[in-house]
Amino acid sequence: MIEAHADVRGFFHERLNAALDRHRHRAAEPTQVYLVHLLADVAETQDAVLLDRPLALQLADAMEVSGRERLRRCRVLGDTSLAVGGLFVEQLDRRGVTLEYVASLGGRGYRTASDLARFDGAGGAMLSFVCDDLATNFGLYLRVLDDVKESTALRTPQDIVRLYERWRRGGSLAIAERLQGAGVFPQVEALLGRRGLH
Repeated sequence: MIEAHADVRGFFHERLNAALDRHRHRAAEPTQVYLVHLLADVAETQDAVLLDRPLALQLADAMEVSGRERLRRCRVLGDTSLAVGGLFVEQLDRRGVTLEYVASLGGRGYRTASDLARFDGAGGAMLSFVCDDLATNFGLYLRVLDDVKESTALRTPQDIVRLYERWRRGGSLAIAERLQGAGVFPQVEALLGRRGLH
């Protein structure tokens, strides 16, 4: 659950900038604004059930229409994929859906939205730029949103155990740092040694 905050957009702007800094990525201001609005919309609606309709069907629905409606549906596909993959990855685990699959569909949604927005008059060029950035760097933005989630979530013992299990599977130093922030100190050297990386 995301913490309540009086100025939710200001709150997410701070958290997003901190996460971008940790990932050493300088997102353009329009992309930052877009991501802040996405985070705030998810927090305000408390909409954790984003996969009511499978992503592949959302893509098929988008391809059956044209013009601005196709642009809107492709952008929603990208937004849903980014939100689920970055903020609600446990939904994917429960459904047996891989993050790579979500990234491929989300990236395709944003790429198509970018192409369509180029020809959409006022504001189209900016939306095209943002969607192109989100498509090109989709995997990075998934990690950034996951980082934002970790910095805003109320941690339960189950959250920490899940995070530790993710660290054990992937050995990510970023996850190890998050665990240390929660008071759990994984033995990074031992894991690297077992994998022959030390």
